[in-house]
Amino acid sequence: HRPKPSVSWVKGETVVKETARIAVLDSGNLRIH
Repeated sequence: HRPKPSVSWVKGETVVKETARIAVLDSGNLRIH
């Protein structure tokens, strides 16, 4: 059975959002410092 593409897309999107969130926090910390 092939994994559903929609599942892969959702997982990928979640990873991207988490990475973006971390990047925003890092940039915010850099601005504070």
